[in-house]
Amino acid sequence: MKRTFTVSAVAALCALLLWGCAGQQAPEGGPVDTEPPEIISTYPAPNTVDYRDKRIAFEFSEYVDRRSVEDAVFISPFLSDIEFQWSGREVEILFHDALKSATTYVITIGTDVKDIHNNRMARAFTAAFSTGSVIDRGSIAGKVFDQKPDGVMIFAYRLNGIRPDTLNPSTLKPDYINQTGRSGTYALTHLAFGTYRLYAIRDEYHDLLYNPEVDAAGTLTHDVELTPRDSLQTDCNFTIAIEDTSAPRLFTADAPDARHLVLKFNEPLDTAYIAPGMFSIVDTLSGRPLAVTRAFITDPSLPTSVTLFTATQEKDAGYRVSVDGVVDRAAHAVSALARALPFRGSDTPDTTAPHLLMTTLRDTTARIFVGADFRFDFSDALSPSVDHAFAFIRGDTADVPFTLLHSSSAGVTLTPVRELLPKARYAVRLRMDSVRSMSGRGLRDSLRVFHYTTIDPDNFSSIDGAVLNPMFADTSTVIAEALTVVEKPGKVPRCVVGKDKSFSFPLLQEGLYSIRVFSDHNRNGQLDAGHVFPFRASEPFVIGRDTIKVRARWPVEGVVIR
Repeated sequence: MKRTFTVSAVAALCALLLWGCAGQQAPEGGPVDTEPPEIISTYPAPNTVDYRDKRIAFEFSEYVDRRSVEDAVFISPFLSDIEFQWSGREVEILFHDALKSATTYVITIGTDVKDIHNNRMARAFTAAFSTGSVIDRGSIAGKVFDQKPDGVMIFAYRLNGIRPDTLNPSTLKPDYINQTGRSGTYALTHLAFGTYRLYAIRDEYHDLLYNPEVDAAGTLTHDVELTPRDSLQTDCNFTIAIEDTSAPRLFTADAPDARHLVLKFNEPLDTAYIAPGMFSIVDTLSGRPLAVTRAFITDPSLPTSVTLFTATQEKDAGYRVSVDGVVDRAAHAVSALARALPFRGSDTPDTTAPHLLMTTLRDTTARIFVGADFRFDFSDALSPSVDHAFAFIRGDTADVPFTLLHSSSAGVTLTPVRELLPKARYAVRLRMDSVRSMSGRGLRDSLRVFHYTTIDPDNFSSIDGAVLNPMFADTSTVIAEALTVVEKPGKVPRCVVGKDKSFSFPLLQEGLYSIRVFSDHNRNGQLDAGHVFPFRASEPFVIGRDTIKVRARWPVEGVVIR
């Protein structure tokens, strides 16, 4: 009797487990599922008014991952206490909070929803109902431009009745929410009339808050106003980037010999702001200064270290080095709490000759542009003898006139005086015995030769056009970029838009392009995505609606960016 009872209980438990699993799994067999899930019915019906119930329900076109749905449901205005009840492909959401009277509620199901075969929803789903007699009808639409534009959250805050400068998305959840689809597009609908501030945030923690240095984010160029006469705003577009909020810190100072000091920082520095006057050294006992005559990035490929060339140090003397004016790539100055360090002087002789660290020219390189210049970076500060170290020739004998610019204490840039010939062979010769450090150290007689061939312009084409957009009427620096539709490695072709609003890209490879134009307010050559808090608007930008097909020897003219 007892044995029979146990078997029956186990059988009943198995049946119960199988029944529960059947509610979450699709039938087996058939072709591989590649279709994204969709919502095929809702309760209440979209745009229901005078709503009095305490629940909503959705039915999906196929079985979905329940956790992904529960993480992707957003209700505006925000409701904190909700409960999910599932039955097969249907989910019911119960409200435990009291709904506000005469209010339009918007339920968004984001694109993070996936089916049991890991196919994600192609676009966010939005439905609205009202506890009053009308549905709000304001709308804001746009796009997030990014290498991975899908799944980005759009946070909208209604500014009416609050001080905009106190709005901090790191601590305040949004009034309205949407999520971008595969193409990066979004649409916030059923908004109350008023003024809104929008943010695009890749919400890595799924907490509906902005987390600096974790979430990539961007702002619009302006706040958006919705009125009964102007209830739809389009082209509210974003770019996003991860914000660098921390100041760089100096964390080591080491003297490898009596004439050098190597400083290491915790993050990459802006190499344009490295100069001897930014560094000071004093003897901690006597207070006498130790002169710094040269300063340069130790390794240009990883700009986290600076090398100083100093007056001769005294053995084991106590020194203190201070940094003032050095910034990181986000223009943050070195932290006041970590801008100075002690170190011991060295009496080791400076006997190391400079060697070539890197160059933008590689031997036997083809397809070099006729107007290119070439940079050479060395391991130590250079003496003036480097000016005689280079020769530039065409073919085997013809000298090419050039200028040599000292781009840093340890680097030079070689630029031809005149544009080179197309489809021609050139060479740059570097006599290493003429490359000497400030201490006079050099290598033995040796020769480095870099051969290359200039491009055949017949294999390229061009795009010329004008920017006719009032957004850029009053700005001093406007930059145009030719973005490849299919992303390719390498630098993005760019040019400064002329005072006559014209732009030109003279040498483009075949392919599909779109033109992006932006106002470079901070003059760093990059499109600034804005700052979340304290708020700073994105730099104004626009992307041409038409894709431009470039074919060799077929110039594209008359492109207009409106």
